[in-house]
Amino acid sequence: MHISKLTLINYRNFKNTTLRFQRGVNTIIGENGSGKSNILRAIRLLLDDNMVRAAHRLEETDFSRALGQWQGHWIIISMEFEDISSDEAVQALFLHGTAQLGTGTVAKASYNLIFRPKKEIRLKLAALDPFDHDNLAEIRSAITINDYETVFTGRSSADFSDPEVYDSIVGSFEHCLFNSETEFPEIGAKVPGFLSVTKEVSLTFIQALRDVVAEFHNNRTNPLFTLLKSKSGEVDPGAMTPITHMVRDLNASIESLDDVQSVRKHIRETIKDAAGDTYSPASLS
Repeated sequence: MHISKLTLINYRNFKNTTLRFQRGVNTIIGENGSGKSNILRAIRLLLDDNMVRAAHRLEETDFSRALGQWQGHWIIISMEFEDISSDEAVQALFLHGTAQLGTGTVAKASYNLIFRPKKEIRLKLAALDPFDHDNLAEIRSAITINDYETVFTGRSSADFSDPEVYDSIVGSFEHCLFNSETEFPEIGAKVPGFLSVTKEVSLTFIQALRDVVAEFHNNRTNPLFTLLKSKSGEVDPGAMTPITHMVRDLNASIESLDDVQSVRKHIRETIKDAAGDTYSPASLS
């Protein structure tokens, strides 16, 4: 089993984004601040048992800033699984919790986190007349994050990334058009707690390493550190010798660059001016 698709609607810096994954190793590449960590957090909200509380209590800051005003909008995190195991427990989870009704053995299923206004708010919006922007603004201004609820659903047939589908379910704030129905079968059926996907899917999350030496030294329970330590004993010391020499040669080449020499000179002069000859380092490398 693997995650084949992830759809993010109004979540953090993703107003409407769909990512597709292949079986095996997938790599997410992007500049700082482009949302890589937000993608991983979205996955954790659905699959990491340690994130259950966070999944049930999203914040105003979790709404996409592209919305302008977040009140009334929904956050939707939708995940699709493919190649689901034929194991009886896993089949029971997806067959009864997330698969389409009438399905035999499940090979593909969806699982969704929907963060939406509670029913009383949805009823107020549904009662508005078209283009009644004054009353819409009044209702939205009174909405707080406490007026929201989190539901986990399966068996969804809605393509949440389609703006027309979103407007038909959530409503059109531009035209003040909201469906008189407040429940929609296409968003899926609520998944009961005893069928939680987090209990059946194994997920290990490793924090980003900013300072590898320091973080490994202070966190010996890090699963990556444990893996590397177990593998390090299998490395032939003789095979490391030429690599060590190459690293030393590379460092020496970097230090010999004119720009690096100039920077080193200025740093030494600055330290000498501040601390004097006695306390200044004899060399910098």
